[in-house]
Amino acid sequence: MKTINTLAAAVLLVSAAIGTYILTTDSYLWSQAPTHAEGLIAFVVIDVVLVAGLCWKPKLAIIGMTLLALIQFGAMGADLFVGAMTFGQTSTAAQSAFQTYLLGDTAFKTLLGVQVVLIVIGAAAIVTGRRHSPVTTQKPAV
Repeated sequence: MKTINTLAAAVLLVSAAIGTYILTTDSYLWSQAPTHAEGLIAFVVIDVVLVAGLCWKPKLAIIGMTLLALIQFGAMGADLFVGAMTFGQTSTAAQSAFQTYLLGDTAFKTLLGVQVVLIVIGAAAIVTGRRHSPVTTQKPAV
């Protein structure tokens, strides 16, 4: 289980690093969707908190990591389909331009892929954790 926790911590740090990179380099994000930038700040902070949580409460941190990755994947996926509408641009041309922008952004696609990796790691950790949980035996009644 320690190997999977180490892997989870490493991938969480990669997620936080990519999120930080996006926050520091994507002026379009800040100018057109500041609430999305604020959401990404929250995701980055929670990634780092979960790394610490893997040392303190690993099972809870794995569940939190998996849920966070599912939420972040969903939010990023929603940006692909309705993202332009969230900041007032309702035309299909604006949405198409926004989709093209996101799909052309390597950091966005990488962060989206990292969330998939975190989901897989979390699912594997949950499954192996249950499979290897200690079995309690009851003493027969005398």
